[in-house]
Amino acid sequence: MSTALSRTPATRLFAFEALSTVLFAVPMLMVTTAGRPRVPEWAQLLGLALLLTMIGALVHTCRLTIAGGLKLTTRGATGPGEGVTRRLRQQSVVERWLGWLLVLYPAVLVILLPVPDTWVRFWFWSTLLLSLSGMLSLCMLLRGAGHADCRQGGLLKAAGP
Repeated sequence: MSTALSRTPATRLFAFEALSTVLFAVPMLMVTTAGRPRVPEWAQLLGLALLLTMIGALVHTCRLTIAGGLKLTTRGATGPGEGVTRRLRQQSVVERWLGWLLVLYPAVLVILLPVPDTWVRFWFWSTLLLSLSGMLSLCMLLRGAGHADCRQGGLLKAAGP
């Protein structure tokens, strides 16, 4: 049985990121409504903790993915060429995505740290966009797994085995 969470470490990371952003958005949208004078400190710390957790999970996933690619390369030297070539291409796509995320997450951290807590409208819209992107990612993961609601193919289908 193929599911979105049983494919690759990168797919599990993307699922974790998408689900955690959607869950994070629920309390954040409640405390960043227009009537509030500032974003509470606990909400800022929760967002920082989530971002640091994602960076740690990303580094761990990069390690697993690169090690998996090295195993594939050494096993593929004597195996059939067509399947190994396709899998190596998929491996390089995943490694590029993870490399971009390794640059993007610390950049987001540097950009968001100096934003004041009185910019409630900025925090509201950024949280709303974050939750929408998380829901879109979850739908793409489910579509790639062949879920009944989304059977048209998926973003990570090429990245999975």
